[in-house]
Amino acid sequence: MALSFRTVADDELPAYRAAMMATFGDDPESDPEGAARVRALIGPEQRWAAFDGGDVVATSGTFDHAIAMPGGGQLAMAGLTMVSVRPTHRRRGILRELMRLHLEDARRRGFPISGLWASEASIYQRFGYGIAAEGDAVEVGDARAVTFREPRELDAVVHVDEERARAELPAIYDRATAGRPGALIRSAAWWRERRFLEAPYMRAGASRRRHVGAVRGGALVGYLQFRQRASFTDGLPSGSLDIVELVGVDTRAEASLWQLALSADLFPRVTWWNAPVDDVLPWIVTDARRVKRRRTDTLWLRIEDVPAALSARRYAAGGALRLEVEGEAWDLVVEGDGGRARCARCAPGASAALGAGAAPLPSLRLSRPALGSLFLGGVFATQLARAGEVHGDPAAVAMADRLFPWPIAPWCPEIF
Repeated sequence: MALSFRTVADDELPAYRAAMMATFGDDPESDPEGAARVRALIGPEQRWAAFDGGDVVATSGTFDHAIAMPGGGQLAMAGLTMVSVRPTHRRRGILRELMRLHLEDARRRGFPISGLWASEASIYQRFGYGIAAEGDAVEVGDARAVTFREPRELDAVVHVDEERARAELPAIYDRATAGRPGALIRSAAWWRERRFLEAPYMRAGASRRRHVGAVRGGALVGYLQFRQRASFTDGLPSGSLDIVELVGVDTRAEASLWQLALSADLFPRVTWWNAPVDDVLPWIVTDARRVKRRRTDTLWLRIEDVPAALSARRYAAGGALRLEVEGEAWDLVVEGDGGRARCARCAPGASAALGAGAAPLPSLRLSRPALGSLFLGGVFATQLARAGEVHGDPAAVAMADRLFPWPIAPWCPEIF
């Protein structure tokens, strides 16, 4: 029977979710309210499925997201999610059609970029996505052996109940991540349906989510969300404190929360599955080797509307550069250090598009995935040139290294 592709109505959500969860090795009963949550977060025109007869055999969807930009501000992002193809229907072009539907919808609705977290890293580069942010899986095997450098002024820490957490944590997150490239802009619905969710599958045998706040001047300036896994070995405590999220408005707040996380007597093992790569912890303890870190890719980006995207961020230095991406070319001009950019399309090999009589600009040829990787400032063009993803004379590569990197590392705090 021929496959058909179409959007998914509300009454088809249970079958849609069952197909998606089965592909990922889970079951709908592990998230009983999941269909209602999909309905609340993804509009009916942004949910797609492949049908074989009446059976759902593949799924995808789009969150209407936005992410923080280098230097402040935000940019709308079409967040690709729930991509699955049943093993019985692989190698039939289904994924390619679902990607076409997602990208055409994103273009039609004016999203300058598309983003995703990749379950399989080998798939999405061929659709134009590049690794734009990374994260560190952090583990402290025995927190009792960790000492902090002194002297350091710390904030008081307090338990925060669920009601207060729901009321106050969103504003702290907004303040703390406003300058963090790649951080999701969280709506009230996102906090309600995702960040404060307590579905059985999220606990995986651990405790309910706990909240601790850092307090300064009577107000919360940071928070720690964590779960606990109790354990004893030979009569001694060997439990684990698993950080869900640690967010502070400054280093003092972050250090205060880290010290609390590493001082829970019954839970000497502390983990955080997705810390920023520039997290402060290794630099505020006396023995950084106690902090084990394993880096992995997190947020992938495809730059769709090049002028809109490149004009949305700030740059660390002034300068000008021509970018040639898959047969198209744009001139990028940044006025002054930390300034905004102007970006305009031009014909490859033409004179500068920005300003009559302007001198030829150093020209960089790069793939669309490479542009996605450069965009948030977390990787140097020199590194991508060594990998064969960027091509240009030394002056062009040096100019890209001058313009794109940002002193705050990109970080996407959560899977979507």
